[in-house]
Amino acid sequence: MENPSLLPLLDARLPLTEEKVAEAARLAGVPLAQAWGVVRYYPRYRGLPQGRLLVDDPVARARDFARLRAGADGSYPPLGLEALSPIYLRFTPEGRFVEWQGRLVSFRDFRLPFNLGRGKHLLPPEPILSLAQYRALGGLQALAALLQGGASPEGVLRAVEEAGLLGRGGAAFPAHVKMRAVARGAAPKYLVVNADESEPGNFKDRFLLEHHPFLVLEGALLAALAVGAERVYLYVREEFEAAQESLQKALGELEEAGLLPVPMEVFRSGGLYICGEETALLESMEGKRAEPRLKPPFPGEKGLWGRPTLVQNVETLANLPLILREGPGTWRAREPKLFSISGDVAHPGLYELPLGTPLGEALRRAGREPSELQAVLLGGAAGVFTRDFAFPLRFKERLPLGAGAIVAFGPAVDLWEVLLGLVHFLKEESCGKCFPCPLGTAVQVEMVGRRERNPALVRDLAETLKGSLCGLGQSASWAYQSLLEVEGAA
Repeated sequence: MENPSLLPLLDARLPLTEEKVAEAARLAGVPLAQAWGVVRYYPRYRGLPQGRLLVDDPVARARDFARLRAGADGSYPPLGLEALSPIYLRFTPEGRFVEWQGRLVSFRDFRLPFNLGRGKHLLPPEPILSLAQYRALGGLQALAALLQGGASPEGVLRAVEEAGLLGRGGAAFPAHVKMRAVARGAAPKYLVVNADESEPGNFKDRFLLEHHPFLVLEGALLAALAVGAERVYLYVREEFEAAQESLQKALGELEEAGLLPVPMEVFRSGGLYICGEETALLESMEGKRAEPRLKPPFPGEKGLWGRPTLVQNVETLANLPLILREGPGTWRAREPKLFSISGDVAHPGLYELPLGTPLGEALRRAGREPSELQAVLLGGAAGVFTRDFAFPLRFKERLPLGAGAIVAFGPAVDLWEVLLGLVHFLKEESCGKCFPCPLGTAVQVEMVGRRERNPALVRDLAETLKGSLCGLGQSASWAYQSLLEVEGAA
């Protein structure tokens, strides 16, 4: 990277003026027009709403949304708080806060309650926020073996392949294939940890970063050494300030202990849902609008600044220390997956379950009999409504698992109101680069608003959206289509 990235330069100059934007453009080595295009694209530069804001997520939509919205000055996109929803924020000139237990807690200090986590492999027995705690759990064994010659980069790649680890960000692409593609590339190479978790209903990555940062960092270092990356970027959703603090502190401890063989840097994301798409993420890091690239070439060939780049999800990388410590066979025998379960269940939270667990069993773990539910939303906005409670929660099945969001809805919930929130979200988050997505998502909002049930019209909408450049548009009609199926089966 010859010049600093534009986004951090703009962040350091908030609130922006014409002079500050010009200075940031000069330091980043980009045209002034490009800098202004970025300023007008990302919400935090345009000016965030102020006052009391209702987090507009699927759970709030199921809780008499109109009444909740009447008590707010505006709304804000889903923020990984579904297990606590409905919940309000306060945006003031002094900062951003979460209304929690009768007080205002700043974004920097607010962490998801630790008791939401239920698991024993990926999830720790207590918040692990110090290097000593992590080592006491057996952490850093895999990294130490690699650094001391007891393991090799090829050994790491082979273990990931033998484990059959699939990406946990939603696409379920074989992790070893992406890693080997980057390993074959010419230096310099990079690793980007995708922590821009913005899918409605998901809070697994946020929980890991806030309560178990060393596990994620060890996984990232193992991957970086395995593929020969010379630098690691932790691309963290910009609102996750407590997660950023946890990572910065953990990085400081690793560096002080001499356990940071590859430089690592926390990069504050662009703050949009589309930033979770790996090529849009790279565009934002390069100081551009977060718009997906045409593929091929894929990031493994031509990624960040045109160099081979491995982009992996937080949970994917968190599995690497476990695979290497336990052995790929032992890991594969239980193949843990994190599921964010919220909505009409007695115990909303983050559940670590073996892949293949029936949906109904996952709901029972969270304290709700499936027969008492109207439906669940599986996979978030890019997911589906279903009543198939025997469905095995596994990748590459009939229904999209996505990143593992499960939102349960009781019999009294107006599912069309929930769907309306999802389609509004997709419309607002469309980057606008390709024609089918902004057109199709806008039409979809109008159709859902009038509760259009004509199957032919919905099929036409779906065909239009299939022509979108990335997954946001391509999956935008899935929830709509599936709700009609659920209604038809009722």
